[in-house]
Amino acid sequence: MNNKVFFNRAPLPQNEYAALPLTAIKPEGWLKAQLETQARGLSGHLYEIWPDVSDECAWLGGPGDPWERAPYYLDGLVPLAYLTGDEKLIAQAGRYIEWMLASQREDGFFGPERNPDWWPRMVALKALIQYYTATTDERVPKFMLKYFAYQYKNLDAQPMVEWAVARGAENILCVMWLYNLTGAPFLVNLMRKLDAQTLNWSQFFTTFPFTRSMARHIPWSEMQAARDAESQLTGADRPYMRTQYHFSHVVNVAMGLKTPALEFLLHGGEKDREAFYEGWQKLMKYHGVAMGMFTGDEHLSGNRPTQGTELCAVVETMFSLETLIWALGDITLGDRLEKLAFNALPVTISPDMKTHQYLQQVNQVRATNEPRPWFNNEPDSNTFGLEPNFGCCTANMHQGWPKFVESLWMATRDGGLAAVSYAPCTVRYWAGGQPVRLSVQTEYPFGERVRIEVSVKEPCEFPIYLRVPEWCTGFGATCNGEHVMAVGGMVKLMRTWQTGDVIEIDLPMAPRVSSWFHQSRAVDYGPLLMALPIKEEWTVLKQRPFCDDYEIWPRSEWNWALLDDVALPERKAERTEAPAGFMGDAPLRLKVKAARVPEWGMDGASCANPPISPECAKADEREIELVPYGTARLHIAQFPVGRIV
Repeated sequence: MNNKVFFNRAPLPQNEYAALPLTAIKPEGWLKAQLETQARGLSGHLYEIWPDVSDECAWLGGPGDPWERAPYYLDGLVPLAYLTGDEKLIAQAGRYIEWMLASQREDGFFGPERNPDWWPRMVALKALIQYYTATTDERVPKFMLKYFAYQYKNLDAQPMVEWAVARGAENILCVMWLYNLTGAPFLVNLMRKLDAQTLNWSQFFTTFPFTRSMARHIPWSEMQAARDAESQLTGADRPYMRTQYHFSHVVNVAMGLKTPALEFLLHGGEKDREAFYEGWQKLMKYHGVAMGMFTGDEHLSGNRPTQGTELCAVVETMFSLETLIWALGDITLGDRLEKLAFNALPVTISPDMKTHQYLQQVNQVRATNEPRPWFNNEPDSNTFGLEPNFGCCTANMHQGWPKFVESLWMATRDGGLAAVSYAPCTVRYWAGGQPVRLSVQTEYPFGERVRIEVSVKEPCEFPIYLRVPEWCTGFGATCNGEHVMAVGGMVKLMRTWQTGDVIEIDLPMAPRVSSWFHQSRAVDYGPLLMALPIKEEWTVLKQRPFCDDYEIWPRSEWNWALLDDVALPERKAERTEAPAGFMGDAPLRLKVKAARVPEWGMDGASCANPPISPECAKADEREIELVPYGTARLHIAQFPVGRIV
């Protein structure tokens, strides 16, 4: 058992939480089935069918893609392989790892020689870190020290450009991890040098100039023309329009969310610490939609529920939140992480995890190869396939579920364990000076009860922390039958634990209504967004050897308005016979009063904006069933609120 966790060394400020090693947490129940499906799906076969990550790619010594795609894939493949214990995937991940380690030059540089960009190496290093925490292969820290010595020596003469400038926090994060492992003093100076070359995300999130969709700030054609003109300039390493491009690019924003927290750890500025919270509030105010994310199709696109959100942005926002929890010491961010993991992530990947969308819509009435008012994405962006629109999501989608599993629990500085999310899992780690096992038994988020069984070799004292979700007003917990109190959104259980001790948690759920664009309303149930499922007809758009490309067409009515009492606490979702999870029929159904709105129709290939206070006929009133958003690939999740006349 690897019992190494890495809390901050001076001069970095102490942090309260630290990530557990890969494989310290094993998924169970529905979450185990989810990862096993992922391993059988595209993640487990991509290197066999997609040249960009196959033996042809430069990251395995071939003549093909030398940039980000193979590192992206490896960043998800490594944790998936070790969490599932799939020997085939472990061996495949090992091929990339061994090639990278063998590629290091005497001066420390590594990777494909014909692409010296710093950016793809940042992603490769994140994968290497996960590999190390799973295996404790001591070649990895030696390799990274040598590479970072090269980077420290050469960064002034070869500064970061383009994507590396926008995403420099990924590099800082890897250097910080190695510093906390080794204490090598030059790494602190390297972090500061990298920060100086990275876009100022703290200032961006604090001032936040993009209060409208980018299409209303500057159309894509004009942005492209300005960038082309700037490319002729000399002596300007951050031209204005190029900077605006990167600040508004949705995946850059998703990655940039972690930058202020890392700058806070480096410099100690309270403004940096608060910049994430300010930025998140403004992103959701001006670009937020009900599944817990901001839109971006490819750039920030406002808060209409038919604008797109990129899959890469979903998984990168999840990783930023997972980082922010330990960097800021704020475990309440688990609420935002769960909202994405249980809603935005599963909905945009097919149930068999063989196909995915590039863009999802919160109100998505068909997923078809048709033009839509995306900022600069292609007509096939919301179809389900191998490589809709562009291949970055094909490479990068794989990290979402595995890294979420890695972050379900964290180590605490006082020697304990803290629950970030209550998804089913088994935690094996050292606490109180000996091996400890926590068995988390639950159907959460499809059930309200959690049972945690404790096993220890000998009785030992350590704390267990339980996060109280913000949405849960009736939280209750017992330890061996005795009620325990929550203080400040947290329960701390400090005791001498013995095998057989049991913690039981009640997380009562009730419908909650929130307000969104055009006075639309969304219904949440616990951490789940509930949506109207639209009957789906999947039609083949293009045949492929492993996974076809699909359009999805609607075969049921979708233009319903909610009526007035969906938030009544006595309304409970009904548990169906379907297994918990996002891969089949909905395991929960919530009945609500609604009425059809015949005039709410299509606007091109998407549904029109939800009408404001539509008048509905009594004859059109019905009780409709809502299901978890993540189980319905066609759906309405932001509803108009109608009046019966």
